[in-house]
Amino acid sequence: MAEENQSAFKITDRRLFNSDGSAREGVQIEEPSPIPTLPAVSSSAVTLSPEPAPPGISSEEFLPGEFLPGEPLNDDPNAMPEQTMFTEFLMNIASSAFVYLGLVEHPGTGRRQVDLMAAKETIDVLVMLHEKTKGNLTKGEGLFFEDLLADLQTQFVAMRKAAG
Repeated sequence: MAEENQSAFKITDRRLFNSDGSAREGVQIEEPSPIPTLPAVSSSAVTLSPEPAPPGISSEEFLPGEFLPGEPLNDDPNAMPEQTMFTEFLMNIASSAFVYLGLVEHPGTGRRQVDLMAAKETIDVLVMLHEKTKGNLTKGEGLFFEDLLADLQTQFVAMRKAAG
């Protein structure tokens, strides 16, 4: 009976340390290779000239390159919207609505299918986000968000009318 429990497998303990943290006998521990360091750059190599704060804003409140309310970013209506993490986040949510409206293929099935209830819920989430972020977006983000919502809402109404 004891012979039946024996198998052809050999178990070898390959741990480098004992349970108390000491190195095991016969185990050689390799030293980690040093991380290469980059050459130091002297601070005189780069000179930054501070951007003056606009009138009416203290220098403590102003960050160079910061968007100021009322400042035109891009007046060209045909220009591509600025790509930020927020616009990518919006497109991530909106892509679900596009799938639910049947405008693009479902990534799992490869077929176009319409689910108006799911599309409405996704659009409602975007409307809620639009309300909650009002006044906190750059001009480009705001225009992108409004265009995206208008497009989705128009498509939703068209699909609902077509459904009867």
